[in-house]
Amino acid sequence: LAIRFNCNKCHDHPFERWTQDQYYHLAAYFAQVGRKEDPAYKGQKIGGTDVESPKPLVEIIFDEKAGEIKHARTGQVATPTFPYHHPGMPDAKGTRREQLAAWITSKDNPYFARSYVNRVWAYLLGVGLIEPIDDIRAGNPPTNPKLLNYLTHEFINSGFDVQALFKLICKSRVYQHSIATNRWNADDEVNYSHAIARRLPAEVLFDTIYRAVGATTKLPGLPPGARAVQLLDSAVPVPGGFLELFGKPPRESACECERSSGMMLGPVLNMVNGPVVADALKDPNNRLARLVNEIKDDRRLIEETFLAILCRMPTEQEIQTGLRALQDARSDYERLVALNEAKRKELAAYEATLPAKHDEWERQYGPPVRWQTLDLTELKSATGSTFAKQEDGTVFVSGGQLNKPELYSFRAKTKLSGITAVRLEVLADPNLPSQGPGRASNGNFVLHEWRMAVLPPGAATESAKPVEVKWAGALADFSQSGFDVKNAIDGNENTGWAIAPQMGRSHEAIFLLEKPLTSEGEVILSFEMDQRYPDRQHNIGKFRVSVSTDVAPKIKEPLPIAVANALAVPKEQRTPEQKAAIAQYLRSRDTEWARLQRAVQEMPAPADARLVGIQDLAWAMINSPAFLFNH
Repeated sequence: LAIRFNCNKCHDHPFERWTQDQYYHLAAYFAQVGRKEDPAYKGQKIGGTDVESPKPLVEIIFDEKAGEIKHARTGQVATPTFPYHHPGMPDAKGTRREQLAAWITSKDNPYFARSYVNRVWAYLLGVGLIEPIDDIRAGNPPTNPKLLNYLTHEFINSGFDVQALFKLICKSRVYQHSIATNRWNADDEVNYSHAIARRLPAEVLFDTIYRAVGATTKLPGLPPGARAVQLLDSAVPVPGGFLELFGKPPRESACECERSSGMMLGPVLNMVNGPVVADALKDPNNRLARLVNEIKDDRRLIEETFLAILCRMPTEQEIQTGLRALQDARSDYERLVALNEAKRKELAAYEATLPAKHDEWERQYGPPVRWQTLDLTELKSATGSTFAKQEDGTVFVSGGQLNKPELYSFRAKTKLSGITAVRLEVLADPNLPSQGPGRASNGNFVLHEWRMAVLPPGAATESAKPVEVKWAGALADFSQSGFDVKNAIDGNENTGWAIAPQMGRSHEAIFLLEKPLTSEGEVILSFEMDQRYPDRQHNIGKFRVSVSTDVAPKIKEPLPIAVANALAVPKEQRTPEQKAAIAQYLRSRDTEWARLQRAVQEMPAPADARLVGIQDLAWAMINSPAFLFNH
């Protein structure tokens, strides 16, 4: 409705008719809006901290049958009441939001049609009959009241036909004015005696640059060739912050003032040497490259470039300027070729050192640690939690009384002799809050104490007394600040291991035995996981336990299966595919190789000197007012 209503949230509007009471009566129409998790995305969360629960990734918005809002000043429940009455008041049928929608869009509502036609007029002509266009009030009258009333009347009589409204405005002499001025109307900004040049909006300008030179866009989250106007999220990063610099609104409010169309120093510099224009121009498959390859006549090449970018034929003076650009490009072309060659040589020299670097990495990484997954039995919970064993040795925990301290206990049999370490994997799962691996709402857990004991060979399970194992140390791929994994073996039940803020992903901890566990025959291992965080919900939701006899096993970076399998094969016996898998993986982690590779890609050698000249000419046209402004 283009009415600024926020001021009267805290007090009556000092200059307008709107009151604080009206604010809360209107807010009551939204008091019965509910949210619930979309079942298709069950368990998937976003956000979440120690003080705020995570939110569902996808929510369904629906109308509830209950819910009220209280007046901030009086403390009384605000009844749903419209701020003003008009002849076409809707019946009290349907949900509150449906009643409000019917009231807003009624042909008798004095603001709806008036606001809409003013917005459309502003979008088409650059300035509204009422400015700002979202500030209709008594103290901000239209520049041409008769014209606004006429457009409003026609829009209502057409049955809110938007296409008819566009036709009415676009077929008018006012809309068809040129931006050219004379000495009588040069300073006119309110009477529409001439068109007002407007800079293209951020998304339109981005799309226009790529469309004009025939380059392919690469926007995050969208397929190649997608347009910036298709971006749903205002926070999607575009090279050089292009969209933000050129005024794309952050969509934090409904105010039209969020969008800007100025040309300050930042936007100007971005057009001159920013990555968006540069990437579009140097795309090897763009329209400019095709034209240079297909058209050998320089004059015709310049004409086609003008038609592509400015949609008009060049003047003779512009053709001569273009011919000079093509002739002067030879030195730039030779410099770019030499620069590309230097970058390629630098990359080749670095790649020659990679075999030695890869050998050193493999030596330090060492052979893969051999872990044997334990088959856990006699799983018990102090709070009645339920344990579900999976085929891969994992255990999923659910149920139980989460308001009490928790203790998981279980046993496992093994014939391994010389056990040096035990590994505890805590695993993410979509069925856990925030994907776990903990059962807290944010996916975290706190393991206060991790204990292990041994029953000697042949001992009866129920009668023999386990002998507790002493730990030499503990390692983890990640520990929360103040909750180091070593706290889980320090004998202090007030400390423990946690993994915030890295919830929603799997982690592992390795507990090293003080001395290897040697035995003859089968032994029984007994484990306890003591979890007593104050809110009683920070318990592990999914885990797996395994043991190793390797000397001094350590936490190693997780490897892709193909790479891990290749490393398990002696170097001289690896196939070319296995060698390539290792090399490709290590290159993907090599920041210096990536930098040099990127430098070669960002400084391509042009196909010929004419392409450099036509790129310069296109750059100049893109930076001209004829391209940047909608006339």
